[in-house]
Amino acid sequence: MMINKKYILIFLAKLAEVYPIGNYKLAPGTLASFISLFIGFYLFKLLGLTNYIIFLFIFILIGYLLCEIHINVYKRKDPKEVVIDEFAGQFIAILSTISSESIFVTFLSLMLSFLLFRFFDITKIGPIKKLESLPGGIGIMADDVIAGLCAFIVQCGILTAFDQQILIKM
Repeated sequence: MMINKKYILIFLAKLAEVYPIGNYKLAPGTLASFISLFIGFYLFKLLGLTNYIIFLFIFILIGYLLCEIHINVYKRKDPKEVVIDEFAGQFIAILSTISSESIFVTFLSLMLSFLLFRFFDITKIGPIKKLESLPGGIGIMADDVIAGLCAFIVQCGILTAFDQQILIKM
Protein backbone atom coordinates (compact mmCIF):
# COMPACT_ATOMS: atom_id res chain seq x y z
CA MET A 1 0.00 0.00 0.00
CA MET A 2 1.41 3.34 -1.05
CA ILE A 3 0.85 6.43 1.10
CA ASN A 4 -0.20 9.50 -0.82
CA LYS A 5 2.25 12.45 -0.49
CA LYS A 6 -0.69 14.82 -0.06
CA TYR A 7 -1.82 13.03 3.11
CA ILE A 8 1.68 13.13 4.57
CA LEU A 9 1.87 16.89 3.95
CA ILE A 10 -1.55 17.42 5.55
CA PHE A 11 -0.43 15.37 8.56
CA LEU A 12 2.74 17.47 8.91
CA ALA A 13 0.71 20.67 8.51
CA LYS A 14 -1.53 19.50 11.36
CA LEU A 15 1.59 19.09 13.51
CA ALA A 16 2.22 22.84 13.04
CA GLU A 17 -1.26 23.35 14.50
CA VAL A 18 -0.40 21.00 17.38
CA TYR A 19 -3.77 19.59 16.39
CA PRO A 20 -6.35 19.97 17.90
CA ILE A 21 -5.03 22.88 20.02
CA GLY A 22 -4.68 25.27 17.08
CA ASN A 23 -8.29 24.68 16.10
CA TYR A 24 -9.65 25.75 19.49
CA LYS A 25 -12.15 28.56 18.86
CA LEU A 26 -11.22 30.87 21.75
CA ALA A 27 -7.61 32.11 21.90
CA PRO A 28 -5.74 29.09 20.52
CA GLY A 29 -2.40 30.86 21.00
CA THR A 30 -3.08 31.44 24.69
CA LEU A 31 -4.21 27.84 25.15
CA ALA A 32 -1.09 26.58 23.37
CA SER A 33 1.14 28.79 25.54
CA PHE A 34 -0.56 27.56 28.71
CA ILE A 35 -0.24 23.89 27.78
CA SER A 36 3.36 24.33 26.62
CA LEU A 37 4.22 25.97 29.93
CA PHE A 38 3.81 22.69 31.77
CA ILE A 39 5.21 20.48 29.01
CA GLY A 40 8.29 22.69 28.75
CA PHE A 41 8.83 22.80 32.50
CA TYR A 42 8.59 19.01 32.71
CA LEU A 43 11.00 18.61 29.77
CA PHE A 44 13.45 21.04 31.35
CA LYS A 45 13.41 19.11 34.63
CA LEU A 46 13.75 15.82 32.75
CA LEU A 47 16.48 16.85 30.28
CA GLY A 48 18.57 19.33 32.26
CA LEU A 49 19.82 22.64 30.91
CA THR A 50 22.22 21.50 28.17
CA ASN A 51 19.90 18.90 26.65
CA TYR A 52 16.94 21.29 26.95
CA ILE A 53 18.81 23.97 25.00
CA ILE A 54 19.66 21.38 22.31
CA PHE A 55 15.99 20.33 22.30
CA LEU A 56 14.96 24.00 21.88
CA PHE A 57 17.13 24.49 18.82
CA ILE A 58 15.84 21.29 17.23
CA PHE A 59 12.24 22.15 18.14
CA ILE A 60 12.53 25.63 16.60
CA LEU A 61 14.03 24.19 13.41
CA ILE A 62 11.31 21.55 13.13
CA GLY A 63 8.69 24.20 13.92
CA TYR A 64 9.98 26.35 11.08
CA LEU A 65 9.83 23.41 8.65
CA LEU A 66 6.30 22.50 9.76
CA CYS A 67 5.19 26.13 9.30
CA GLU A 68 6.59 26.11 5.77
CA ILE A 69 4.67 22.92 5.01
CA HIS A 70 1.48 24.41 6.49
CA ILE A 71 1.81 27.52 4.34
CA ASN A 72 2.33 25.39 1.23
CA VAL A 73 -0.58 23.04 1.96
CA TYR A 74 -3.17 25.66 2.96
CA LYS A 75 -1.83 28.66 0.98
CA ARG A 76 -2.21 31.12 3.87
CA LYS A 77 0.57 33.42 5.08
CA ASP A 78 0.20 33.44 8.89
CA PRO A 79 -2.66 31.13 9.83
CA LYS A 80 -3.96 31.57 13.38
CA GLU A 81 -4.34 27.81 13.82
CA VAL A 82 -0.56 27.36 13.65
CA VAL A 83 0.51 27.36 17.31
CA ILE A 84 3.82 25.53 17.26
CA ASP A 85 5.41 28.98 17.44
CA GLU A 86 3.69 29.61 20.78
CA PHE A 87 5.17 26.39 22.08
CA ALA A 88 8.65 27.49 21.01
CA GLY A 89 8.33 30.94 22.58
CA GLN A 90 6.94 29.63 25.85
CA PHE A 91 9.60 26.90 25.98
CA ILE A 92 12.19 29.72 25.91
CA ALA A 93 10.41 31.90 28.47
CA ILE A 94 10.24 29.15 31.11
CA LEU A 95 14.02 29.15 31.39
CA SER A 96 13.64 32.05 33.82
CA THR A 97 11.39 30.10 36.22
CA ILE A 98 12.38 30.01 39.89
CA SER A 99 14.06 26.88 41.17
CA SER A 100 12.22 26.33 44.45
CA GLU A 101 11.28 23.53 46.78
CA SER A 102 7.86 25.18 47.07
CA ILE A 103 5.43 24.05 44.40
CA PHE A 104 3.44 27.25 44.97
CA VAL A 105 6.46 29.51 44.35
CA THR A 106 7.40 27.53 41.25
CA PHE A 107 3.81 27.74 40.01
CA LEU A 108 3.74 31.53 40.53
CA SER A 109 7.01 31.82 38.65
CA LEU A 110 5.60 29.74 35.79
CA MET A 111 2.54 31.99 35.69
CA LEU A 112 4.79 35.07 35.52
CA SER A 113 6.63 33.44 32.62
CA PHE A 114 3.31 32.76 30.90
CA LEU A 115 1.98 36.30 31.42
CA LEU A 116 5.20 37.93 30.23
CA PHE A 117 5.37 35.74 27.14
CA ARG A 118 1.73 36.42 26.25
CA PHE A 119 2.31 40.16 26.81
CA PHE A 120 5.23 40.27 24.38
CA ASP A 121 3.55 37.92 21.91
CA ILE A 122 0.28 39.86 21.81
CA THR A 123 1.65 43.43 21.93
CA LYS A 124 4.59 42.69 19.60
CA ILE A 125 6.50 45.71 20.87
CA GLY A 126 9.89 46.71 19.52
CA PRO A 127 11.47 44.46 16.91
CA ILE A 128 8.93 41.67 17.46
CA LYS A 129 6.41 43.23 15.06
CA LYS A 130 9.02 43.57 12.30
CA LEU A 131 10.00 39.91 12.63
CA GLU A 132 6.41 38.82 12.09
CA SER A 133 6.53 40.33 8.60
CA LEU A 134 9.43 38.10 7.52
CA PRO A 135 8.38 35.66 4.80
CA GLY A 136 7.10 32.15 5.37
CA GLY A 137 7.81 29.97 8.36
CA ILE A 138 10.62 32.22 9.58
CA GLY A 139 8.13 35.06 10.12
CA ILE A 140 5.73 32.77 11.97
CA MET A 141 8.44 31.44 14.29
CA ALA A 142 10.73 34.46 14.75
CA ASP A 143 8.32 36.81 16.50
CA ASP A 144 7.43 34.17 19.09
CA VAL A 145 11.05 33.15 19.65
CA ILE A 146 11.97 36.79 20.30
CA ALA A 147 8.86 37.29 22.47
CA GLY A 148 10.04 34.29 24.50
CA LEU A 149 13.53 35.79 24.80
CA CYS A 150 12.05 39.14 25.91
CA ALA A 151 9.90 37.40 28.53
CA PHE A 152 12.98 35.46 29.69
CA ILE A 153 15.07 38.64 30.06
CA VAL A 154 12.35 40.60 31.87
CA GLN A 155 11.58 37.74 34.26
CA CYS A 156 15.30 37.27 34.99
CA GLY A 157 15.46 40.97 35.86
CA ILE A 158 12.39 40.81 38.10
CA LEU A 159 13.53 37.69 39.93
CA THR A 160 17.10 38.93 40.30
CA ALA A 161 15.75 42.15 41.81
CA PHE A 162 13.98 40.02 44.41
CA ASP A 163 17.09 37.85 44.93
CA GLN A 164 15.47 34.69 43.60
CA GLN A 165 17.38 31.76 42.07
CA ILE A 166 16.15 30.85 38.58
CA LEU A 167 16.32 27.39 36.98
CA ILE A 168 19.41 28.19 34.95
CA LYS A 169 22.41 29.20 37.01
CA MET A 170 23.83 32.51 35.80
